[in-house]
Amino acid sequence: MKLRQIAHSAVAILLYGMLTACAGAPLPPADNGASRAMAIPQDNGMLARGLRDELRERGWSLLEYDADALARNRGYAGLARQAKYRLTLSGDRIGNCRGGTPSFLYNIAVIENATGDVQLGLTGANCLDTTVTRFAEGLDRKALVIPTVGAGG
Repeated sequence: MKLRQIAHSAVAILLYGMLTACAGAPLPPADNGASRAMAIPQDNGMLARGLRDELRERGWSLLEYDADALARNRGYAGLARQAKYRLTLSGDRIGNCRGGTPSFLYNIAVIENATGDVQLGLTGANCLDTTVTRFAEGLDRKALVIPTVGAGG
């Protein structure tokens, strides 16, 4: 009888410890959707549209920003509350590839807004479709994906 009471007490203490450990664990930050959003520059060029389409296909919510105003105001903290990452892009059309596809000289970066860390950087000169493919492969390689529902920021 006494051995059974000790066993029940040990189980009760173990369960109590587990419950209090869970209760004391910090909760993940509330997600207002920023972890699933990427800020993109206001740009309607072909290259920007191709990158934007790739991000949309991957499920990213897109938020346009004025790159010049952001650089002047240094409003990165405010942008971080709205979007985890920002895409920066400079591209010049340099001609056409076979079949008439436009080609670009480009610099593309995906930057984490809260830290300023460059998560993905691409520079080169390629056809539009090759550039978008390189961008998609870079996102995959760097595991830049939207978090699943319920995942912490």
